[in-house]
Amino acid sequence: MQVTKLRARSETNGFVPMGQYFARIATQLEAANARAAKSQAKLDAEDARLEARYRRASASLGQAATHAEYQVSM
Repeated sequence: MQVTKLRARSETNGFVPMGQYFARIATQLEAANARAAKSQAKLDAEDARLEARYRRASASLGQAATHAEYQVSM
């Protein structure tokens, strides 16, 4: 997660009405949350894909061992 300083900019004297200031902060926080959610969803999808690959590989290794044991017993 990236931390950025949230500061509203004023065009005239350096002061910003509180309503505008908090509205800008809320907008920036919503955008940051959307980026974080998108990133988390991407990581979750990758994790699920890797877990499925691991399960398939483990299952095929288990079957290969069973087949090898069968060959030895013959």
